[in-house]
Amino acid sequence: MKVRFLLVLLLLATCNYATANSEFIYRSGFEFALKLNDTGITWAAEFPSGNNLNCSITGTNTSPQDCNDGRDVLFNDDSDGHAGFSYTKLDFSGNPLPASAISWNCVKDNVTGLIWEVKLVNVGNIHYYENTYKWGGLTAIGLGTGPGTYYSDWNDLVNGSNNESLCGLNNWRVPTVSEFSTLINKDANSPAIDADYFPYTASISPNLLFFWTSSPIANPGNQGYAWSINFITGTNSFRDRTVTQRVRLVSSGQ
Repeated sequence: MKVRFLLVLLLLATCNYATANSEFIYRSGFEFALKLNDTGITWAAEFPSGNNLNCSITGTNTSPQDCNDGRDVLFNDDSDGHAGFSYTKLDFSGNPLPASAISWNCVKDNVTGLIWEVKLVNVGNIHYYENTYKWGGLTAIGLGTGPGTYYSDWNDLVNGSNNESLCGLNNWRVPTVSEFSTLINKDANSPAIDADYFPYTASISPNLLFFWTSSPIANPGNQGYAWSINFITGTNSFRDRTVTQRVRLVSSGQ
């Protein structure tokens, strides 16, 4: 009974911490993300109906909303990403490129420090944007010890990216659900991401706008599932591990 009581206190403390520190995302399994860029939303809802597109706190819109808080309030110029997002394009060796570059291999998130793989249109390349995989290869959380089946489909992508030192890095991995959530742009859909920095996220098949994360479902009753990000609407959901979906790798940098 004492152990159970202490566990309840720990859970409450964790939830309170996550609530009080809004720059973190909380997911099951005590998983925290780095700082968020922003949501991408630059307009406010008006009462009793309609939208306030310039986000002013006037008239019936008297309470601060998403667009009145966060990075987009001070950094909303779109010069390095939509609204409060801030990105830098990188070449294959990891050198920074101007925002106007028409060819790049990775994107650095200047807020979280994470570096992301950019998909290509080259058929047969490991970074080809339509490549799909079952869930559970290298860098999947719990690989070798976790419950449920782990498939090895995306191993060639992880190993290949590390062996070629993509953008000068060799610690490429599949992101957690919290890390991947930092890319979601709620001001866009299909794809719900900044397409100026992450091209070819859209797909000829709407179903292929789902990307796997490295995060399995912690619930013992859902051992055959794992978390994925739906870049049609910018939401996360769990899906059967046997479903083939896309993967975007991440690196924590040097």
